[in-house]
Amino acid sequence: MNAHWIASLSASQRTRWVLKATLFVCAATGLTACSTPPFSYLDGYRWSTAELNTYDTLIVSVDGRSYAYNSKIRVDPGPHRIVFQTQPIGGFTFSPQKALDIDIKPCTRYWFEAKRVNALEQDFEPRVNYAESIAGCGIASNSTTSY
Repeated sequence: MNAHWIASLSASQRTRWVLKATLFVCAATGLTACSTPPFSYLDGYRWSTAELNTYDTLIVSVDGRSYAYNSKIRVDPGPHRIVFQTQPIGGFTFSPQKALDIDIKPCTRYWFEAKRVNALEQDFEPRVNYAESIAGCGIASNSTTSY
């Protein structure tokens, strides 16, 4: 094929051709880089507050690592040990720390809560309040598209 055909184009036609070629190359090769590895979020606040004797939690640590925030803590899927605290009842300064061993599913956001037997009980049990899938997480765009 004659390689001099591009030289016969005007400057604006060459610019448009280069942009189209660049766009095509980016679309063809760049989409494979658009997939994200699966991840999950942990949230110490309850999603639903309707059940009696449930309280928001403070995520003290995840696998021994502390966080300065209590919402949207990003973790990898798999088994984790999460340590919680909750608000103390009247007459106490602190609540005990409780650990929860949980297998975190990929692309899922978890809200946790502290469940007490009654409002006067200092002891609590940490548990999942609600879990939902994260939209667009881990989507691989390696599929071939025919035009």
